[in-house]
Amino acid sequence: MVLLSEMDIREHSDVGTLMRAERSNGLPSFQEAPAFRNGVECPMTRSTISEPYAICDAASVHIAMTLDAAYLRGSIAAVYSVVKHATCPENIVFHFLLCERDKELKDLVTLTFPYLRFKVYYFVENLVKNRISLSVRQDLEQPLNYARNYLADILELCIHKVIYLDSDLVVVDDIAKLWEAKLGNSSLGAPEYCHANFTKYFTDAFWSNMTFANAFDGRKPCYFNTGVMVMDLLKWRQHNFTSKIESWMDVQKVTRIYELGSLPPFLLVFAGSVKAIEHRWNQHGLGGDNVLGSCRPLHPGPASLLHWSGKGKPWMRLDSGCPCPLDSLWAPYDLSIKGKHHKVDGNEASELHSHFRHWASSA
Repeated sequence: MVLLSEMDIREHSDVGTLMRAERSNGLPSFQEAPAFRNGVECPMTRSTISEPYAICDAASVHIAMTLDAAYLRGSIAAVYSVVKHATCPENIVFHFLLCERDKELKDLVTLTFPYLRFKVYYFVENLVKNRISLSVRQDLEQPLNYARNYLADILELCIHKVIYLDSDLVVVDDIAKLWEAKLGNSSLGAPEYCHANFTKYFTDAFWSNMTFANAFDGRKPCYFNTGVMVMDLLKWRQHNFTSKIESWMDVQKVTRIYELGSLPPFLLVFAGSVKAIEHRWNQHGLGGDNVLGSCRPLHPGPASLLHWSGKGKPWMRLDSGCPCPLDSLWAPYDLSIKGKHHKVDGNEASELHSHFRHWASSA
């Protein structure tokens, strides 16, 4: 199935430290990120030896993300956080999915990260437009939000595994630790939250229809957040999970069985068969709920990834002058020129960062 156009990996570019050109399209300007290099202990990839555009080698860590104008600052901060904390940053390959109308974002990424190994793919929005139903938040209805469903079809067949990351998060640990998670017989790995009320993710129309409700027979389903996933693409292709997700989206168009966007179909297909990964890899919900986006504290326990899922996004709250305390943990990764002018209360931020360093390093 042809879903996209592709562009080559970019590893080097001669650009200035700052991009200060006026942007009539409203896109932000970003400071150029420093170059992060591999340590001597890192395995060499083919791209760092003799084949500059090779990505399908055993030493590469593959990360897939979407790029769009609305979440661009978040995406740039997420990428920066990944390479900043990686032991072997040159072994990371980013796979960016974007709509063709946003093709200029590829050049912006190149300018911001001159040494980043990445590839860009155009996602065909018509693939899902007719399957998307109304959600509690308009941004959850955007076609690009469903691109994760098609990674097994979009990425090269030689890529057998990928980490999917949302754009509203920062990684504060070596991403290779997440990459090394063993999935066993599972096709998907993610932190699970079995204490959550699973029934609330589906409507009464779903639970009252035994044909629908029986979808979970033989499984013990738990909630998981689709913003951080380790995906076995070999198993995904073998079991054709994309078609199974599409089938539930088609049901939703006839009978409203859920209220949220792309999450419920994933729960229907995978909940109860997910390989549980440590909770530290998705401290989610920092953006509050899907209606108010209120401030929330960190969950107890160590943290390797902070995720502002929910309505409140840190760059928006910082720009408004009314940030939440935890937004100061995102701010250091904001490479936008505009973001350099934000000020966070010094005493509060210092205390918060001190507590966070303790939590992040806890066993």
